[in-house]
Amino acid sequence: MFYLLPKKATKPIKFKSRDMKYLMLLFLCGLWLTGNCQHCACADNFQSMVAKVEQNYVGYGDKVTPSNKVAFTHFTDSLRQVAARAEWQDCFFVLRAWLRFFKDLHMSLSIDKSNDYSHDSIRTIFSRVERSPINKMQGFLEYLEKNREKLDSVEGLWEDESQSTTLGVMRDPRKRDEFTGIVLKADSVLWMPGQIKLRIKKNGGKYELMYFFNNRDHDRSEYATLALNKRMLNLGIGGIWNKMQMNGQVWEEMTPHFIPTFRVLDNNTCVLAIPSFRLQAKPIIDSLVETNMDVIKKSRNFIIDLRNNLGGSVLSFEALLPIIYTGPVITKGASVLATEANIREYYSITDYPNISDSMKAVFRNELKELKAHQGGMYNLWRDDTLVMKEVMPSPARVSVIVNENCASSAELFLLKARQSSKVKIYGSHSMGAVDYADVTTTSMDCDFYKLRYPTSRTNRLPEEPIDNIGIQPNIKIPGNIVDWVEFVRTAAVTDYNNNQKRSLSK
Repeated sequence: MFYLLPKKATKPIKFKSRDMKYLMLLFLCGLWLTGNCQHCACADNFQSMVAKVEQNYVGYGDKVTPSNKVAFTHFTDSLRQVAARAEWQDCFFVLRAWLRFFKDLHMSLSIDKSNDYSHDSIRTIFSRVERSPINKMQGFLEYLEKNREKLDSVEGLWEDESQSTTLGVMRDPRKRDEFTGIVLKADSVLWMPGQIKLRIKKNGGKYELMYFFNNRDHDRSEYATLALNKRMLNLGIGGIWNKMQMNGQVWEEMTPHFIPTFRVLDNNTCVLAIPSFRLQAKPIIDSLVETNMDVIKKSRNFIIDLRNNLGGSVLSFEALLPIIYTGPVITKGASVLATEANIREYYSITDYPNISDSMKAVFRNELKELKAHQGGMYNLWRDDTLVMKEVMPSPARVSVIVNENCASSAELFLLKARQSSKVKIYGSHSMGAVDYADVTTTSMDCDFYKLRYPTSRTNRLPEEPIDNIGIQPNIKIPGNIVDWVEFVRTAAVTDYNNNQKRSLSK
């Protein structure tokens, strides 16, 4: 017990040991805020963030316009007042609320957990999230064993591909048609055991994702989707999750979700699935295309499956361009907001892995250009027209499959591909996150806040916006279709047969 005798008290106040732990936590948080972060007042951070975005976010002038400036100013002033009164643990949510005004999927606020001194503070910030009574692996395994005969197929242990997070998905006892994904193993900083990370609803035999919270900052992802089979839970932007056996062992060795694959469907059709255009995937994409080029050339129909490809680098799809090419491809360039901060924090990095020395030299030259034009918008990448020497006669048709989780450089590929007369896009509209790009990350005054924002703006604007709209497919795949690849293969065969009939009738 600990005793505290306040003013005008006749009896000392008794504190139990668990109360003292809580008081000490508050005391230590206060020390951390004053000792490790000189400018951690929420009002200071809010003002700093507003200034950084106003000066360095390339989309600011497009988003804050004469028609909404009065409302935006009122919104900003209102949140500034909230920030002035906010407790430190609530400040993160106030800052994030302001950023959401811009509706830019490349802009976010996250928390840096790399500094050990901030771990308790991060846990406190997210301490009020939804929780489950079950917060330990043993308790969940007991639930599975007790309900073994009546478990739904979605119930069980699911592990992300990095094997750092394990979810226990179980039926909600209050809502029999809903299932919650409970964190059982995580980093114990941003995510703690017992916190609920997702919720799934079952309508008849169909599962729907109600919500999913991302790893970075517990933000509710509006762009996560659900594709489910017995062994894999594909949440799109929420990542790939693999089913585990009852003893906690994964079914099989997991392959990183960004690894592309090639397969032959029949004598006339082959498929290249590319779940990511990140630079790590580029050597594999190039190798698959080169190794299988003879097969691709002999195929009447070549399917490129880009579902859940959130982008990466335009360098990663270079090997596909000769296959889809039928004529000049116009590529709109982009302009950079060449502020001192943007140049220093993003464009000064010129040595990336998996790229050639010649590309590194290009990056160094771009850095020199930006420094020479520092202070405003600079058209760093001019509009360009790609002209190739020849058109590959086969494959005669290229089908690109996309869904709402295709974004960024995946959408840049779609902009090129749809200019080809041999390409048809199938699926649903893309995410719509490509108008503003080249994202930099900068520290806030309180150094465990990290602000991300784009520094470049496409020259397509304002005539052809894509953000929050997406790129529409030529042919929409109905919602009741499970096997999208087979749907596209069948459509290609039908089109070919119809074209043959038309040719014979002439």
